[in-house]
Amino acid sequence: MAMQTNLSKKDKMTIAVVLFAGLVFVFVWYLIRPNIKSIMATSDKIEQAQLTQSQYKNKLINLTSGEDIYNKTVSDFKESTSDFYPLMNSSEIDRMVTSYVLKSGLFSENLTIKMPSAAVEEIPYIYSSLANANSSKSDTKVEISTTATPTPSGNSTASSTTKSTTVDSLITPYETARNKSKSTSSSGVQCANLTLVVTGKQKDCQALIDDLCTKPSVRITSFEWEKTKIEQIDPETGYKELVDSGNARLKISVNLYMADISDYETAVSDAVAEAEG
Repeated sequence: MAMQTNLSKKDKMTIAVVLFAGLVFVFVWYLIRPNIKSIMATSDKIEQAQLTQSQYKNKLINLTSGEDIYNKTVSDFKESTSDFYPLMNSSEIDRMVTSYVLKSGLFSENLTIKMPSAAVEEIPYIYSSLANANSSKSDTKVEISTTATPTPSGNSTASSTTKSTTVDSLITPYETARNKSKSTSSSGVQCANLTLVVTGKQKDCQALIDDLCTKPSVRITSFEWEKTKIEQIDPETGYKELVDSGNARLKISVNLYMADISDYETAVSDAVAEAEG
């Protein structure tokens, strides 16, 4: 005997819709949802891989820039130290100066050497172009600071939200630090103070001064001239007297600049070879 129900057609439709919705939910929950989660996980992995790829690209770019900076630094260092003498002790300086004086046709009477204890702290010559440039920069900074006016508060928010989108290369900090350097103490250049007394023909002494003026690693700080006299017996009186010898005595003080010039390219090549080995 068949079951009899009092359900109307509308109730049957409602039950069918609910059952259909349930089936759809089960289908979505157990079949589609895992696929969606898998797709989302794959998308996250793809995004992470793209981020890693971008980081590696930036590292490669920075590596290339780093090599360029290193090469430029080595080139700048070689260029800036090419005129300096290598680091020498007092005996080496003595031999070099004595040999130089003798080749100039002069006689070395005395040589005083004051060896450096650290890198030299040098300032530009007061009448040099560099000193004038530094003075002009200082005057400009003072003028700007005295004429500057405060920014209105209404524009402060707008200006604060503006950000520079310029991406500086790695060489920019190097150039900035180099241009802002105001001291020579980090250069590693050392200065030995020499006081030399020589005798000889005045023209030879003058030639010595002229030659020293052409050497970029030597700076004359002072010099004094005097005539040399010799004792001679007057044939008429029989007494000794001092007469002009025809030579001059020159006392000259100079700064001798030295630097420890290393072959950084060879050092890095050796370090890389050691690391790879």
